[in-house]
Amino acid sequence: MKRFKFTLESVLTIRKKILEDERIKLVSTINALKEQNEVLQAMVFKFNSLKEESEKLLKENFNPETISNYNAFSNKLFQDINTQKQIIDRTKIDLTNRREVVKQAYIKVETLEKLKEKQKENYNKQILQEEIKEIDDIVGSKRITA
Repeated sequence: MKRFKFTLESVLTIRKKILEDERIKLVSTINALKEQNEVLQAMVFKFNSLKEESEKLLKENFNPETISNYNAFSNKLFQDINTQKQIIDRTKIDLTNRREVVKQAYIKVETLEKLKEKQKENYNKQILQEEIKEIDDIVGSKRITA
């Protein structure tokens, strides 16, 4: 009796590898998004601190050069914050695309695994039928000799 062999086992193995690779890419994209959000939070905190500091300096003593420097730096920081938000938006789009790719890869793997299970069930049914047939032959041959 030959053993069960799934004919598409190599395809299944490749699809599992692809799924694992895509999951790794998804996790790295999620980690990148977290890091980008942390950078954004740090920038916003720095911007708010700078704003409070400039308001305090404005109340204490009016120095146009210092206020101009604070204003220029806060404008640059504000532009950096907007740039970081755009980067985060692009990363979110990439994250959505990666999730879809992982979902499709998962569906492909699951489809093959279900096919493998069905083929295994059919194989087991055939084995059982052959065993029943052999038992019937043995029982039948004993009746004839008896």
